[in-house]
Parts: sequence; C-alpha cells; structure tokens
Amino acid sequence: MRFCRAVMRNAGDDMPIRASQFAVLSIMCTTPGPHVPAILAETLHVSKAMISAHLAVLIEHGLVVRVPSPEDGRSVYVMPSKRGKDLFNKISQTNNEKMNLIKSKLGTKKFDMFVRLIAQVNQIIDK
Repeated sequence: MRFCRAVMRNAGDDMPIRASQFAVLSIMCTTPGPHVPAILAETLHVSKAMISAHLAVLIEHGLVVRVPSPEDGRSVYVMPSKRGKDLFNKISQTNNEKMNLIKSKLGTKKFDMFVRLIAQVNQIIDK
C-alpha cells in the first residue's frame, strides 16, 4: 500500500484520485470493454456500492464516461475517457520506472524473489 501511495504521489499535482479509484481505472484501461459496474465490483472483490462511489469520482474528474447499453436502455456501461487513458498511461510509466529502480537496487535475483513473494501474498489474500 505504501508503494502504491508513493507511485500515486509521484504522479504529480494533477493526480485527482486515490489508489483504489486508480485500480478501477486500470481494469477499464487494460481489459476490453465497455465495462459493467457489477463485474468491476466482482473483479476487485468489493461491493457494488463501493464501485459506484469510485465511478462517481472518476466520472466527476472526467476520467470515465457512462454509455447507455445499445441492447438494453436500462443498462449502463462505463469506459475510460481519453483523459482517463492518458492518466493511466502516465501512472503506469511512473510505476514501471519505480519497478526498474527497485530491480536495479535489489538485483535481478532478489527482485524476482520479491515479485514471487508478492504473488504468493496476493494468492493468500484472495482466498
């Protein structure tokens, strides 16, 4: 969590969202869409109310747009806007730079161990 906060803090003054909101934006930018809020909630293992709150902030900042479903007028899809995609790319680049810095300081062997441990922790948490 501390690492995520550091990456978000280094994104600059134009970073209008929290790490948890960025996680929602990340899913929308890295998987084919359009996206349904209920599936986003399931993917992130959070409530639909939490996703709705995150989406409200993302929409307020112009990072995500709502799109009515062409099949069912009652359903709504959400998609990242150009601004949202640009922010995602900026944060991803910063994240990659941080990871490369960590790898250069730890060395390949320790870095690979670090990545494996994080993956194992995520598996434990997800159970």
